[in-house]
Amino acid sequence: MKTIWKFLITVLVGLAGVAGFLYSRDFLEVAALSQKLHILCDAFFVVGVVLTSVGLLVFTTNEGAFDMIVYGMRSFIDLFKKNNTRKYETYYDYRVARSEKKLKFGFLLICGLVFLATSVVLFYCYKQYI
Repeated sequence: MKTIWKFLITVLVGLAGVAGFLYSRDFLEVAALSQKLHILCDAFFVVGVVLTSVGLLVFTTNEGAFDMIVYGMRSFIDLFKKNNTRKYETYYDYRVARSEKKLKFGFLLICGLVFLATSVVLFYCYKQYI
């Protein structure tokens, strides 16, 4: 049930992004069908790229690409704390603890790819119309 909610919320956020893009491009005031298809294609493409990029960023984070940077920054900030107690004594301890807390990202990739596929279909319709 949690997975369905993640998909639903992601799709609603994506549709809100599409609506915002359409509003910014004055979609309702455009009279030509070709321009409407063009704006729709752009809106779905932009939202699809953003969702897919966020999903890939979470995947990269899960694989540990930024662990050294995060550990270094936390250690640096801990130097200025009053009691100077560290949560992780070594980088290895941090890596082990971080590997146990992986974030889910599949729903972001799937929703982003669906928005991109919708953009491709709209682009095909746009090209057929012209």
